[in-house]
Amino acid sequence: MKLTSLETRWAEAALGAIFPGSSDVGLTDIRAMDMRGFLDQVLHAVPTQAAIGLRVAVWIVALAPIFLLGRFATIVGLTQPDRERLVATLVASRSYAVRSLVLILKTIGALLYAGDDAVRARMLVASHAGTMVPLRLGRGRAA
Repeated sequence: MKLTSLETRWAEAALGAIFPGSSDVGLTDIRAMDMRGFLDQVLHAVPTQAAIGLRVAVWIVALAPIFLLGRFATIVGLTQPDRERLVATLVASRSYAVRSLVLILKTIGALLYAGDDAVRARMLVASHAGTMVPLRLGRGRAA
């Protein structure tokens, strides 16, 4: 299964709102990465049900401006700040299904984003500088 070119543009706009990058701290914008190729690989590798879920997530985010903002537009027609607010609103939705699907889209984007060499290098620098909080697992209790 592959996304159509329209769905891919919607996914790029949505993931660009979630991972916009920051020139101030040296993080790349996800739209500068091979998002199309990555999404094609993911949709080819996951089970059909998961691929359908990802496609539904893209449609929800794409068409949300009509329902949440009252604008006859898709996410592509919004400004970057409006896209970011839209995604934040969807992640905070009272609907579990909407929240979950948008978080699935965010998770797929995180796999691409964190896999980028420049982003990983920047995270490593931040880790060594002590600006990141390392997560440590405690010892599990014996049952």
